[in-house]
Amino acid sequence: MGQQRRQPMRPGPPQEKFVFYEAAICKSCARGWATLLLLILGILSPGAVAADAANVASRVVKRVLKDRSTSGGPRLAFTAGVWADASRSLSPEFVELAGNVYGSAAKKADFKNKPEDAPDQINSWVKDSTKGTVTTLLPAGAIDQNTGLVLGSALYFRGRWLDRDDLRRTTEQKFYCLDGTSVEVSFVEYDRTRLFAVHDNFKVIKLPYKQGKNERKFSMYIFLPDDHDGLFELTQKIFSGPMFLEQHLPTEKCHVGISVPNFKISFQIDVKDFLKDMGLELPFLREAEFSDMIKEDDSSGPLFLSDVLHKAVLEVDQKGIEETSVSMGLGKPLPAEHFKADHPFFFMIREEVSGTVIFMGHVLDPSSRT
Repeated sequence: MGQQRRQPMRPGPPQEKFVFYEAAICKSCARGWATLLLLILGILSPGAVAADAANVASRVVKRVLKDRSTSGGPRLAFTAGVWADASRSLSPEFVELAGNVYGSAAKKADFKNKPEDAPDQINSWVKDSTKGTVTTLLPAGAIDQNTGLVLGSALYFRGRWLDRDDLRRTTEQKFYCLDGTSVEVSFVEYDRTRLFAVHDNFKVIKLPYKQGKNERKFSMYIFLPDDHDGLFELTQKIFSGPMFLEQHLPTEKCHVGISVPNFKISFQIDVKDFLKDMGLELPFLREAEFSDMIKEDDSSGPLFLSDVLHKAVLEVDQKGIEETSVSMGLGKPLPAEHFKADHPFFFMIREEVSGTVIFMGHVLDPSSRT
């Protein structure tokens, strides 16, 4: 993760062409996920505000972050857990709270005697819990004999915008990067009536995902600057105030010719520094108080937080659609507007019933499918 930049953003090295590195975006996501993770530990309780937040977090995990692929909706996998050393005696009440209230897990791994094996053990649990969609959370060597608690979460999302009859064609086209170069990538093209808005120097479109057999509705919003190198200026506007995004979402429908690249983003946030910036330094000290997590007879010494991690994977493609050419047909109206995302853009994915934003990011180069 990079630091906030005051000059135009530059693409990262080839293996990091999807960059989730604008500090404002990092902080927005980190604060949301950090709140959820800390509620699992009970750090934010007691208190009425924390209780309300806990109820919201529980609903988000159990309702919003629930897989809908079996009913025709997006494929979504979420898992969260806390790991302590094998020598600790975790409280059954805490283990039950983490599982029943937050849909999470409280586990143990042998940090003291086999620290080199602990990352593989945790990664294996993450992989199984997300059904193979997220394969790693901790890098090798992340655990040592002095590690206290490891808190982490992983999220995977993949949905479809189109039915087979909606697809006009897929084609290889140029995507223009911030450094002036271009790459050939696969674009999906189609014409649909969608919520669409034109603002000063940028456009916004809402692309609803196919809905499963329940009330939850997911959408991607793409904020596309008019200029190929306009992403940095647009990002500054987006984070200029807390209501900018909401105030610039499209509200009127229009028949639009849409051209969007397929892409995949995988990113990881180390939330620890953001928590400290929020004033939550005590959980990382040996003076931290986690007595509710352990049994009264646990005598293994102080329990403190070592790492807080969040990893997410987002896939945007139309693999489930047969790539056959579909003619526009006689009498079909021509689009009144055109939305061609052939240069860097900002996006977010939101669940519309609750208003929960589960992804925000930039696409700088869709040719790297990391």
